[in-house]
Amino acid sequence: MDRLGQLEAIAEIRNLKAKYFRFMDCKLWDELPSVFTEDMRVVTPEGAIYSEGAHYAASLRHSLEASISCHQGLTSEIEILDADSAKGVWAMQDLITWHDRHPRQGWKSIVGQGHYHETYKREHGAWRIDTLTLTRLRLDIEWPADDPRSQP
Repeated sequence: MDRLGQLEAIAEIRNLKAKYFRFMDCKLWDELPSVFTEDMRVVTPEGAIYSEGAHYAASLRHSLEASISCHQGLTSEIEILDADSAKGVWAMQDLITWHDRHPRQGWKSIVGQGHYHETYKREHGAWRIDTLTLTRLRLDIEWPADDPRSQP
């Protein structure tokens, strides 16, 4: 791939990641799966498969439906490997507040910072997120007032 093709691919991947954040924060659940490959995998920092395919989009909906969220991709390092594959690292911050609490974790709100480590594939003529690993450097948690972990 020539330099111009690489720059175009990088711009497309940056737009793809921006859509990922906007689709989550604006609750565009029907559009969210379009940013992932058909066999997309979420991998934990330890290397275990956390979620795959359409299940990840559904789990995001379950987690974020009753929240106000703001996800920010702050910087990106994108490397084009070939015409149909790339990898990248994004510095990130997310601020999320649930109307009551997170349906599984029980948090009232979180502020997190860290990095998305991703691979991308060109599928059906467009770049898609193929693997995603979120590593957190910091996670500040507010617990609901009725939770024993809440501090006075």
